[in-house]
Amino acid sequence: MAKEALDKVREAEQKARDLTAEASQKARDIRRDAEMLADKKFKEIMTMGQKESQALKDKAIQEGETLAKPILLEGKNQAAKLESLEVNDLGDAVNIIVERIVKANGNR
Repeated sequence: MAKEALDKVREAEQKARDLTAEASQKARDIRRDAEMLADKKFKEIMTMGQKESQALKDKAIQEGETLAKPILLEGKNQAAKLESLEVNDLGDAVNIIVERIVKANGNR
């Protein structure tokens, strides 16, 4: 009888060790799976963030180009007007400027 009781205790202890080992293995598996899932989610979030930042950057560049286009066009038009001035027009402008300087400062 004592031997049977001792065998049952040993058997129960072995089952307890087996259950503990199984639980430890399950815990390691769950942790590994959770870390893999977290890493996957992190990569997805980073990829999505990079795509969103690139889209915002592209939108800002497009808006900047849209705003700059009329300014550049006006500058080109003004440059073309200045380049198309004839020598006579420049001479008249120089004379007007000289007259204003001389009148303002007197004859020296």
